[in-house]
Amino acid sequence: MMFRMELSLAMIAEPRKRNGIVEKGVIVANQCDRLSKIVPHLKDYFYLVERRGWLWMNSEKTADVKLVDDLTTLEETKRKFPEAIVLEFSNGDFVDTDLFHPLNIPKIYTGIQIAAWPAFKRHELFVRAAALVPQERFIKFGHFWQKSRWFDRNSEEARRRKIIRLAHRLHASIDFPGEADASEVNRLVNTAKMGILTSEHEGLSRFKMECLSADIPMLVPEDAGPATTRHINEKTGVLFKPTPEDLAEAIRYVEDHLGSFSPRAYVLEKTGMRNSLAMLRGALRILAKKDGSDRSYEEIKWDGRNERFVWTKEEALEDIKKAMHSLSR
Repeated sequence: MMFRMELSLAMIAEPRKRNGIVEKGVIVANQCDRLSKIVPHLKDYFYLVERRGWLWMNSEKTADVKLVDDLTTLEETKRKFPEAIVLEFSNGDFVDTDLFHPLNIPKIYTGIQIAAWPAFKRHELFVRAAALVPQERFIKFGHFWQKSRWFDRNSEEARRRKIIRLAHRLHASIDFPGEADASEVNRLVNTAKMGILTSEHEGLSRFKMECLSADIPMLVPEDAGPATTRHINEKTGVLFKPTPEDLAEAIRYVEDHLGSFSPRAYVLEKTGMRNSLAMLRGALRILAKKDGSDRSYEEIKWDGRNERFVWTKEEALEDIKKAMHSLSR
């Protein structure tokens, strides 16, 4: 029987042994303490990187490195966890700027929204705003989250059908394709003039960062929280009040001022995979040096995407235990 748990992780570097010394691997996880209890001696073989996401402070006591999504908690996190290395970025900052980049193709949509189907994504807000600008064309799609204590695929599929019916009833010009892989997402993002986020609460949205990387400005609700509104400034997009009328006005504004935004230049300078990996590798080298290792971790490549995470106990632990066992023989 499969045991499901709300635990997500990615092993981004395997442990190895050199000159009789274990050079630790690296795991990014949302529940480092729980993972450490499930896998005895885990910390003997891995450095743990905590990706909190969403809201509130990073709280895992066993984390060696903390990726802070909500920067309003940064100083308190440093005070409470003085032994951890605290970094001012999160998984969304690892957006792959080589994969998500501008394409010289026609802009057939005014706006794009990529969002899974839970209620907190506020899908109706997007549809009602689109209906207020009927001359504009939009595209909206997203994946279904796996069943957990919070989300159920059946209810999400029902919500998608309801939203499509609402769009038809309001005569909003929205295309609703199915799910897409990363390369197709980049193409679809490039068919739009702007990205539109309507979530009530979310972390540093991957969709937002993918649009910015593709040089597409973003519209983000001002009440979405500090992690979600992060990186939105005069170069990258606008914040709007979460009403259909204000979103429609923001759509008109951004369309009229597209030439004033330079989101990709901002991402390449301030964030993105290259910058974030460099800082993460630097933190890992500090930890390795304390343990008597000169491992550089240059081989690490992680784009922060959820597809790199696994969501069941059996799948999550198999590769970790295998890597530990290979060094303990």
